[in-house]
Amino acid sequence: MARFYFNLEGKQNVDDPGGLSFENELQAFRAAQRLAKDLASAQPLLRGTTCVVVTRKDRGESYYVSV
Repeated sequence: MARFYFNLEGKQNVDDPGGLSFENELQAFRAAQRLAKDLASAQPLLRGTTCVVVTRKDRGESYYVSV
């Protein structure tokens, strides 16, 4: 299992200090999509101005999902 970090970048910047473990990138990406959808519902002002950034520090890979 790999550790993924879910940060916010854009109008709202927040770093994830602990991360979460997932079996693969697809599971982490789907979690990021759910987080972005939940943020868009809870904080409509973040729509189009903030991204959820999923990072795997051991590989230096990042995936961006718009809120």
